Amino acid sequence: MPAAKLMSNQEIKTVLSEFNRSLTLIADKSLLINNLTSRIKQLVPVERVFVFLFSEGSGCYIPEEATQPEPVDSQPITFNAHGKLFNWLSVNELPLLISIQHDVLEYLDPHEQRKLMQMESDLIYPLKVMNQISGAVFLGKRTDGLTYDKDDLATLSLLFNQAAFAIEHAILYEQQKERITKMYRADRLAVLGELAAGAAHEIRNPLTAIRSTIQYLARDIKDPEKGEMMAEVITEVDRINKIVQGLLSFARPSDLNATLINIEEFIMQLVSLLSSTLQTMHIETEFRFLASNPTINADREQLRQILLNVFMNSIDAMKKPDPSKSRLLTIKTENTLAKNNSVPMLALIIQDTGCGIPDENIEMIFNPFYTTKSEGTGLGLAICYGFVRGHNGEIEVQSEPGVGTSLTIKLPQNTIGKNQQHEIQNSYSRR
Repeated sequence: MPAAKLMSNQEIKTVLSEFNRSLTLIADKSLLINNLTSRIKQLVPVERVFVFLFSEGSGCYIPEEATQPEPVDSQPITFNAHGKLFNWLSVNELPLLISIQHDVLEYLDPHEQRKLMQMESDLIYPLKVMNQISGAVFLGKRTDGLTYDKDDLATLSLLFNQAAFAIEHAILYEQQKERITKMYRADRLAVLGELAAGAAHEIRNPLTAIRSTIQYLARDIKDPEKGEMMAEVITEVDRINKIVQGLLSFARPSDLNATLINIEEFIMQLVSLLSSTLQTMHIETEFRFLASNPTINADREQLRQILLNVFMNSIDAMKKPDPSKSRLLTIKTENTLAKNNSVPMLALIIQDTGCGIPDENIEMIFNPFYTTKSEGTGLGLAICYGFVRGHNGEIEVQSEPGVGTSLTIKLPQNTIGKNQQHEIQNSYSRR
């Protein structure tokens, strides 16, 4: 007997009523999806539940992170909005019961059939908002071996109708929040960029004169002790000049000079430059690269600066000796999707077993001049952030104090345009 029939009508009404009340309290899309999947499992005996939502950026229906199915051929599962599956759902506006409607399954493209088999889906229910299919819920076979019946479909229909509008509102809220955050960050960085550029030029000119004068005077000094003092002054002047260069790089990122890069070879070349440091500090390295050995179009010099900066931060985080922990630097590549527009991306993941970053500091690490190092300028990650954004990429950090940090750099798998300018640079050039 179906699970919905095992529940009394009153119990079903209670589940639906509780779900409806929860929609007024939850604005977060992920929490809504989790709530929806748990309610589905209350109403019918099913384990495999996947929620796919439409992405304008990719023109595909993509799985929500909380319900991500296993990839097919190392690629995340997505469904083209113009493919046969969602075309059928859009035209018929009905749930598709695969175990019964064999003719529809045969109508689908072979790659769609393969994806459904991978997901072990039996029931596909469209989510409809304002006469548009905004997504679909994919349910596996019932765990009791029975087939979904009309009572199951009627009950789930009530649940999904409520969920469709709530998810749509959550998406709109998320998009608006993201826009405001980007505007705030771009405006803040634009102001800092203006100040940094002005300060850098004001410092650079007298700095050049100071260095030249010291070098000239040092030639006539015979006292070795005073000579060492002069050398130290020049070293400090060079350090200031390096900070000035960082300010200028942050304020006015250079145009992109995109070339084809084999990412695995590129990473291995950079790590080889650090081999002496890694050996001295007894840091082990682990590499988990995609079998496809992907290439990307990127600015070689900017990518080099990004990765070396991240690698050195990971190494610095593992400086303090801790007998209870091994020192491990893990570098991985994965296929993934962009956060909001679902563009195919290549993820470069750098993990360390270092000291970690407190939660309250995570949001600040990309801010200019923020640093925890006594000799740091606080510009390294700020510049890297600009470079990644310049490639239409994303950068994310997860960390746990005392355990370690994982930094993910996502870069588009498609070609980027040469000399493309990112939003922050455009903000700086509005003078």
